[in-house]
Amino acid sequence: MIENLRKGWCPGALAPMLSGDGYIFRLRLTNGILSFERAKALSDLSRRYGNGAFDLSARANLQMRGVGTEDIPALQEELSALGLLDSDARAEAVRNIVPSPLAGFDPTASIDARPLVMALEALLTREKALHDLPPKFGFSIDGGGALPLAGVVTDIDFTAVADGEAPRLLVTLGGVDAGLVAPENLVAAAETLVRNFLRLRENDGRMSALVARIGVAPLLENCPAKAQAEFGLFRIAWSDRGEAAAYWPILGARNCGGKNFVGAGLLFGRIEADTLEALADAAEESGAGELRLTPWRVMLAVGLSPEGAETLAARLAKLGFILDASDPRLAFSACPGAPACSSALGDVRAAALALAPYWRVDAGRVHVSGCAKGCAFHGRALTLVAGDDGFSLVENGFARDEPVARRLDLATCQQKLSNISKGARV
Repeated sequence: MIENLRKGWCPGALAPMLSGDGYIFRLRLTNGILSFERAKALSDLSRRYGNGAFDLSARANLQMRGVGTEDIPALQEELSALGLLDSDARAEAVRNIVPSPLAGFDPTASIDARPLVMALEALLTREKALHDLPPKFGFSIDGGGALPLAGVVTDIDFTAVADGEAPRLLVTLGGVDAGLVAPENLVAAAETLVRNFLRLRENDGRMSALVARIGVAPLLENCPAKAQAEFGLFRIAWSDRGEAAAYWPILGARNCGGKNFVGAGLLFGRIEADTLEALADAAEESGAGELRLTPWRVMLAVGLSPEGAETLAARLAKLGFILDASDPRLAFSACPGAPACSSALGDVRAAALALAPYWRVDAGRVHVSGCAKGCAFHGRALTLVAGDDGFSLVENGFARDEPVARRLDLATCQQKLSNISKGARV
């Protein structure tokens, strides 16, 4: 298994990636479901083989960090015993599906997305030709309801919409709406779209680049007959998915169509192994059914009574989870920074914490990056990039973009953020 080790792309459990603090293992949990038993087992593995910390990724994956080379075989054996190892690294690499976080629990959802996620995973694992997809190529399946995946754009998105009496899934390719498909035809549609992508792409690494070059129509050619009637001769579909999910319906004790869950925010998406174990214990003792991962740096405990949800929320607040939607730290993203990442030119998470009191959570996203790669956040934001001579400031852009100011010390950054959050120009 060690021959799969590489550096500089999306890691997995069979093909971990080397970082400044050791190897990163990315665990792709089907439907984002984390049982209490697995949460406790993974906490133990992280303490024994890693640095005792996990990151929750933007694709709702759990990443174990700080694994030494000598511990890789033993860790992989234990992950296999937990049912968390794929048959091979290429199959693992393409199993990138962002699921609805409340699927099967939310009675307001149009469909239960869990069986669709499992069926799509089976296709991606089984069909070896699909293993040629680029490493970052991904899917989302959004069943609708209380926590839609608005703002989560992957290469191929399926989003439940009302279409007469029967629910349909809006197909979006690289951010462009393409048509509608019935839930029972999702797998056939996904296979056709992926095979067409592989056939038509030249140097296009992602669906958005291919769609920008040739449009969506060629990607919808040669659909299976069953899917053809639904979306092959597609009609332009409406797009009413709203804005990216806000934190107010996620954090703390929440009611969802008569059921209850608790959302626990993770600072920068990081959770220590001891804290994950404490979360699992507290959720189980409060009567929750399981934990769910989300793409928003929030973990959910689902299946609670109203009293159990309130009790759990109080316990999690004492453990240091973020449960207040007005907390300005929620507006900040930051890569692991130095010394965890060898490319980083500063401890950007410490800098983000020092900047947070000078910002309002409703003033927009702030990303603090250790270098121009801009890891940990892939959208436009007010971006601070660490350098040898201080921070560069990018207005509504990416870490790689041309900055509007350079060589800023931390105190100057604090003042600028304070002014910007009050409405001043950069």
